[in-house]
Amino acid sequence: MTDKPALPSGMFDPFPRIGVDTSDGSPFATVRELAISAAHGWVFGPDGPYKSPGQTGAQVTRAEITEALLHLLELGFIDIDTERLAAAPGWPLHREPRTSAAQPDPGSST
Repeated sequence: MTDKPALPSGMFDPFPRIGVDTSDGSPFATVRELAISAAHGWVFGPDGPYKSPGQTGAQVTRAEITEALLHLLELGFIDIDTERLAAAPGWPLHREPRTSAAQPDPGSST
């Protein structure tokens, strides 16, 4: 497990990020494929927009993300750090952009 940086002390202080190796064959790439498969299963299933039309883009996105996260959590491939979540003075709602999707995030171990 990657060591996590200290949480910011104030709500609007910079929130340090953890580097993630997103290259082909990385653990992230494997988990991403499992999440995509789960999301696609929902999209093309009975509750998805193809068989239950009329859903907004936001509803579809929310359901895809929910299905993907639940699948990974139920399999035990990801965990929620509830202590860190509760201790944070606030949560950033946007990612910090990388220069290239093919490169690992800054601070990555690779």
